[in-house]
Amino acid sequence: MSLQQPINDVIPTANADAPEHGIDLFALAIALLAEWRLMLITSFVFLAIFVAIIYSLKPMYVADASFVPQAGGNKNNTGDIASLFSSRGPGALYIGLLQSRSVQDAVIQRADLMSVFHVTSHETARAILAGKATFTEAADTIVKVEVKDGSAQNAAKIANAYLDALQGQNESMGMQQSAQTSHFFDLQLQKERDQLAQAESQLARTQRQTGIVSPDAQTQIGLTAIAGVRNQITSLQVQLASMLQSETEGNPQVQRIRSQLAQLEEQEHVLEGSSQSPAGAAPAAGTIPQTNLDLERAGREVKYHESLVEALASQFETARLNETFGHSAFQVVDLAVVPEHKAWPPRRPYFEIAVVFAAFFGFTGVVIKLVVRRIFSDPRHREQMATLRKAFGSS
Repeated sequence: MSLQQPINDVIPTANADAPEHGIDLFALAIALLAEWRLMLITSFVFLAIFVAIIYSLKPMYVADASFVPQAGGNKNNTGDIASLFSSRGPGALYIGLLQSRSVQDAVIQRADLMSVFHVTSHETARAILAGKATFTEAADTIVKVEVKDGSAQNAAKIANAYLDALQGQNESMGMQQSAQTSHFFDLQLQKERDQLAQAESQLARTQRQTGIVSPDAQTQIGLTAIAGVRNQITSLQVQLASMLQSETEGNPQVQRIRSQLAQLEEQEHVLEGSSQSPAGAAPAAGTIPQTNLDLERAGREVKYHESLVEALASQFETARLNETFGHSAFQVVDLAVVPEHKAWPPRRPYFEIAVVFAAFFGFTGVVIKLVVRRIFSDPRHREQMATLRKAFGSS
């Protein structure tokens, strides 16, 4: 049986009526198998093309490094940039820093990527680097840095360069933050020291004006002196009353006692009502309440500024130490190592897919050949094709 006969039976001509029994599947299968050489050659050609494409794909290696942000550390550490953000986890902050231009430029410089990428523009180098690196945060807050590159050594070097660049950026931001904090506390400390000096000067003026250096001791001395004078006055008054019972006012002793009484009463008046006292002397009893109040106010102001100076000095020293001995705000878990196996392309699955597509294209080629042969076997179709060629040829 020739090939033409079954094809005519399977695919009827335009002038012939289609057989009532439909398409002869057996005849179609025979026609397809008869073209096994074409199918095999076509499949082999396409398979060779696919394999060449697969093996022409540049192999890629993936190196990864990971770290844990230390957001739960010392909240008083002004150098910890993660403490600036409390509403979100620190992982998002560090991923943002890893994607920043400053960190990318540092990575480009540390890994010498301008020569590795064979570019002269930093913008181009950053774009290439951004396409090679991915950053993810796991549920356990571990941040992973993955770098994909055609060189296993370069992939590991770039991944570790990201950690170094992030460390440098963190230290730079921490030092800047600490410097600003130190400057702020330094200004406040100087201001409070000036106010403390003013308060101490005011206290000294109050002491000079009142003559009170030690309020409690001097007040006790003044009250004791007044009590002593009053006791003497009482004793002399008793003596005078006793003498007047037997003597007259002209008696010299009566006059002497009255003179002593006048002197003691004048001394009592001075002790009770004098507005000023020599420094260190007992204050006048009448001025003791206001004098003590003024001294307490001046002393309280001095103590208040002394407390502020001590607190600011402590905070200033802490900020200065943090600026000098700032520590990392993240802990490296894994440094990147040179990967031993390719991560891309997966050649075995690609080869299996290529075999399937090659067989498909081989089968399609045979079907196209049979259809074209059947078309040209019809005189009417040949006339139409000739007309079409003439139309294109005439144009």
